[in-house]
Amino acid sequence: MNGPIIADKNTYIRLCADVDFIGYIPLFAQPFWLDAVAEKWDVLLYKKGDAIIAALPYCIKGRLLTKRIYLPDLSFYQSVLFFGENDHADELQNITEALFHELPYTVKSYFKLLPAYSEIDLSSLHYERTSYSSYFIDSNTTYSLSEHHRRNVQKGIKNAYHTNESQDIPASFQLLTATFSRQRITTKISEKEFEKTVALCRQHHCGKVVDCTDAAGNLLASAFIVYDTHTAYYLMGGYNAAFKNSGAMTFLLQQLIAESLQKKLDFNFCGSSKKSIAQFFEGFGAQKKDIAIWTKSVI
Repeated sequence: MNGPIIADKNTYIRLCADVDFIGYIPLFAQPFWLDAVAEKWDVLLYKKGDAIIAALPYCIKGRLLTKRIYLPDLSFYQSVLFFGENDHADELQNITEALFHELPYTVKSYFKLLPAYSEIDLSSLHYERTSYSSYFIDSNTTYSLSEHHRRNVQKGIKNAYHTNESQDIPASFQLLTATFSRQRITTKISEKEFEKTVALCRQHHCGKVVDCTDAAGNLLASAFIVYDTHTAYYLMGGYNAAFKNSGAMTFLLQQLIAESLQKKLDFNFCGSSKKSIAQFFEGFGAQKKDIAIWTKSVI
């Protein structure tokens, strides 16, 4: 490794604690988050003079023939980061290529870039781009609910639904993973790992599990939401199948969206590629944005 690029986790950790850089670093690139969700992680930094102007944090696991750069299950982005104002596309491209060129050898690599860097092209480094999109509600826009969603919100008001931070994480976890269970899909994160992540979010004031209950105290729906200085991320959600037609998931999400926008945070639904789920998100007035996923495999 030479020139302006260095591998220095300690410098990156100090940089992430600097108030001048906080706004440039999403939650999923914060050292405390990476320590918690990644098997291992490292970072490459790009220097211009004495200043760090870009970083490429990445998660890695496996050894030798299984060594790969991967996106942990509870992270939404793994992206190059730029610090300060830089609108020169050619410079962003050249710096990104230089950083990616210095990554360690792995059999597979996976990166999901921030929307601001969707025009960066890694094909010259033998990465392949996958089409992907998410749904966003910008904090500076007025959103409107579909008629169907409005009826569900009114149903929640009429039936005295309440939303509160979960006091029973195991019960909430059962709802959050119920969709996978119904589809006979193995949940990628264990209850114990999830509880540790929620505790981490509480410690750093960057996320919570929120429940929706009815007047009788029945747990109807749960959502896991995390946030950084710019965005709230809806990472997981699930409903009680015994109250499938309660409209509670809509009611809960509407509350979370309103809370996020009040805090001047964009709301990211974090997917989905499924048409029915995409339509559900669009019912909140969410707009589709393209996100670049770049992968490389040598096997």
